Amino acid sequence: MARKRKTGLPPGTMVYTGQKTDLPVKITYTEYDEKHHKSETYNEASKLPVHQSNEALVQWYDIRGLHDTELIQQIAIAFGVHTLAMEDIVDVHKRPSYEEYRAGHFISFKSFEYDPKLKEVISQTISLFFGKGFVLSFQEHEDDVFKGVRERISTSRGRIRQKGSDYLAYAIIDGIVDRYYQVIDSIEETLEEIESTISNEVDAMNKGELHQTKINLIKVRKSVVPLREALNQFIRSESDLIDPKTEIFLRDVYDHTIQIVESTDTLRDILGGLQDLYISEISLKMNKIMQVLTIVTAVFVPLSFLTGLYGMNFEVIPELKYQYGYFILWGVMLVITIGMFWMFKHKKWL
Repeated sequence: MARKRKTGLPPGTMVYTGQKTDLPVKITYTEYDEKHHKSETYNEASKLPVHQSNEALVQWYDIRGLHDTELIQQIAIAFGVHTLAMEDIVDVHKRPSYEEYRAGHFISFKSFEYDPKLKEVISQTISLFFGKGFVLSFQEHEDDVFKGVRERISTSRGRIRQKGSDYLAYAIIDGIVDRYYQVIDSIEETLEEIESTISNEVDAMNKGELHQTKINLIKVRKSVVPLREALNQFIRSESDLIDPKTEIFLRDVYDHTIQIVESTDTLRDILGGLQDLYISEISLKMNKIMQVLTIVTAVFVPLSFLTGLYGMNFEVIPELKYQYGYFILWGVMLVITIGMFWMFKHKKWL
């Protein structure tokens, strides 16, 4: 419904398409160079430090929450973000993409988290805009998905403190792509559980779980494939803002996206096989039930014939006057029953 509200509006109009919330937008400001590091939290754009032109200093503005479009617009205008990029930042349904503008580079993608209780993949939209000496990151939810990157900056672990804003943008993307692997592993574990359930106790299988797993795989693949295309454009950029030494790291995360796409395809094939196995197990169980019912029916057919024969209302039935006729009939019926069960067992129908 939120996407329909954008119909007829001019390009660049900021309309938040996610779920409305009353929570305040949280802004985490981090600045660092090889010897210096500082991190602070703000709730108002007016209190944010103004971007400096110091080439050695990298400033990272992490905005959590996209529902306050006025605040997002203030921050974006201050850093020269294009109006089309502003529109994409607050559009949580937009596919991942990459665009190069005069003031900087813009890339949007999805972050995923797997809920083991609901067996559901939860996604949120993340956008990056980086220029000379600064990075703007926009998260849909308030949880910190960049915790690993912050720790690397604060502890000066790795080469991130020695690099520029382009490397920080790479580090953020790489951290999100690493989370994809965790989601893929969780989905794979779910498929193993489903396979075990189908093989051991098909009645305990919830067919809705198969459908939800299919939705999860589609959701991940629909986000990773366009991210792969966006990273390819990122790598091919000839902008001066991107250090040639960063390209090798971008190619590495690009390879990771290819591997994730291949993994989703493999898991999708496995899921298709499990769906076929589930149907086969249900059909096999139904066939066994029908087999038992057929055998029971086959046993009672001759018995019903005998009881029907001696239940006819004729006056002259010689066996009715015989003293032991009743017991003989029971004996014949018992012999027929045992004989038929022996025949079914001999033919391995039981």
